[in-house]
Amino acid sequence: MGNHSAAKYGAPLLLGGVALPILFLALIGSQASQPPDPCGHGVVADPATTVANQKIDAEQMSVATQIVAAARAFGPTSNKPHAAVIALATARQESGIRNLGYGDRDSLGAFQQRPSQGWGTIDQIRNVSHATTTFLQHLVRVPGWETMRVTDAAATVQRPAEEYSGLYEQWVPLANDLTKQLWPGAILALAAATNTQSCNPIVLAAAGTIVYPVPATFTATNQNNWGHSGGHWSSWHTGTDFSVQCGTPVLAATSGTIGIDRSQSWAGPWLVTVVTGPSSLATWYAHMQQVLVSPGQVVTAGQQIGKVGALGNATGCHLHFEVHLHNGSIYGPDNTDPTPWLAAHAGRAAGPG
Repeated sequence: MGNHSAAKYGAPLLLGGVALPILFLALIGSQASQPPDPCGHGVVADPATTVANQKIDAEQMSVATQIVAAARAFGPTSNKPHAAVIALATARQESGIRNLGYGDRDSLGAFQQRPSQGWGTIDQIRNVSHATTTFLQHLVRVPGWETMRVTDAAATVQRPAEEYSGLYEQWVPLANDLTKQLWPGAILALAAATNTQSCNPIVLAAAGTIVYPVPATFTATNQNNWGHSGGHWSSWHTGTDFSVQCGTPVLAATSGTIGIDRSQSWAGPWLVTVVTGPSSLATWYAHMQQVLVSPGQVVTAGQQIGKVGALGNATGCHLHFEVHLHNGSIYGPDNTDPTPWLAAHAGRAAGPG
């Protein structure tokens, strides 16, 4: 059977009842690690770690972080970490806490939701934050969801075949521990995304190895043209170009938090950045034809963030890639040549510079 149910569910179950307000379960207690300083360095997620006696890799931790952050950002559950526990236990059963591009029939994503059954478009379901919020919207309509068994709450939303409805409960210890670890950092991620903190918050920065921004088979397409001048650039070329076909996956070179600038027409509709801190390493990605991430989303090195395109000031399909050692401006002194930087750092642990 694997990690998810063999029989999938139909349309979302919409219940008319409203859960009575009760005190939420305080998961961050004396046995949990101390929350980080709200103006400190946030939660650092190792590329592989053990949680509740289970090995959690970088992809799973990234998806878990997005799920918890979405629960923290969703108004009805913003002070209810128990909602994150239910969502994580559900995702563990359905997908192994992975943002899958496949499943039974047309099931997709972390929650194995089905576009044909009204859960959203393919892109929405593959967006972990959106899929989590959709799950939570149905969860909070379940009367008594805060006090019923996790597996019962999850099954009411997911509606699996009867023989699978009790399987979510086995993942509660893992979901509890992940929520304890990630809930404080999710507050930081939300504050960074909404700019609500009075201090200068440092975004979540997951530790991990640095990778090339395109799949390994395409690294030789690097044009090594940082610093070049010509009619295509107003001053000098601030990045390097990977000349690959449109649609080629674009990968986050480091772990960090997504930013999307829609005002840089030269980059196309979106200039995407992966930032490790206000004054720390940032990488830029331009000309993409599709973006698969959202502002404030935490990603891990090697995670696909979009698809190569030819939008903006581009004469053909390619990825424009920049490295800013201290999250500076486009022509700032911290803009460094990506080619030797990648050669020196790819495969090594990501650092601040």
